[in-house]
This record gives sequence, C-alpha cells and structure tokens, in this order.
Amino acid sequence: MTIKHRARRAAVAIGLATIVPLGLMAAAPAAHASSGSYDGKVVASTSLNVRAAPTSAAPKVGSLARGAKVKIQCKVFGPSVGGNDLWYKLSSGKWVTARYVSNVGAAPHFCGKGKTYVGKVLPSTLNVRTGPHTSNAKTSSAPRGIELVLVCKVDSKKVDGNPRWYQLVGDGGGQWVAARYVSNVGAAPPYC
Repeated sequence: MTIKHRARRAAVAIGLATIVPLGLMAAAPAAHASSGSYDGKVVASTSLNVRAAPTSAAPKVGSLARGAKVKIQCKVFGPSVGGNDLWYKLSSGKWVTARYVSNVGAAPHFCGKGKTYVGKVLPSTLNVRTGPHTSNAKTSSAPRGIELVLVCKVDSKKVDGNPRWYQLVGDGGGQWVAARYVSNVGAAPPYC
C-alpha cells in the first residue's frame, strides 16, 4: 500500500470519526402522513412540568395534572428523562417530556417537515449538546467549516444574544447546536 493511499484512508477514518457521532450519516426522521394532532394522557405520579423548550433546563411555564388529556403536535430528541429521550410539542407550542405521557392511538411524528437543511460551523469548534440549552451535556463537537444536517429549530437559552438552537439529524439521543455559530447554507430550517 502506498503512502498516498494510507494517508487517504486515514483522512477518511478521521472524517467519519468526526461525522458519525454527530448523526450526520443517519437518515432524517420520516414525516408522518397525518398533519393533525395526536392524543396523549399524562401518567406522571402527581403532575408534569410544561417547559418553554424541549429540555428540563428550559423555564417551567405550567404543569399538567395526572390523567390530563393533551394534544401533541410532534416530537424531537432531547435530554433523557428517566431513560426516555423524546420530548413532545403540545398544541400550545410548549414542551413536555414523553417519559410521563402515554400515547392514545398513534405515536406522534417527528417535528420538521420531513426535509433536511444544511448549516456550516463558524467557530473553530462547536459544542453539540443533548438539548437546546448550555446546561445540557456536551455529546461531541463539530470542527470549523463542517456542514451539519439540520432538522428544525427552537428558541431556548440565548447564546451571544441569539435564542435559536438547531436540532441535528440523528437516530437517537438529542443532538443540538446553538444557531449563533451556524451559517445556513440555503434555507433555514423551520421551527420544530
């Protein structure tokens, strides 16, 4: 094997080691055929906190009593609560962890319009987090110039004055980046 061939194989391996943890090689979550809402029932032991964004670090904006019926628009991956990393967007536009909501009928589809969008990392490295908040755990980092595959955005913790966070394509676990440090390549993703 030539040195040139070895160098190329090493570059590919390094590139994949960076990209695969970011979920960039995974397919986008499929869109549900229905455009309506989904039904759920709160199964928390007492009450369920309603949040401004899909993370326990987001401000609490209300609560739901055990047994309350809810209308769900869609779901996203976020920080795990009790082993469940899904978060439901309610018809009110607010968020609850899916851990304490039982689906009544079909499970909600993933947020976004079934399309993906591209964003380019601006700083030298960008933290990838489990949820859309600086308090959420860092899962990996993306190097400057790499293109990320984006699904949708939410408003959450401001980073240098910008409240938007992008969810990355992934097949499990939250993968979010602060939009402040991502330049859209083409259209910006829709709100989750």
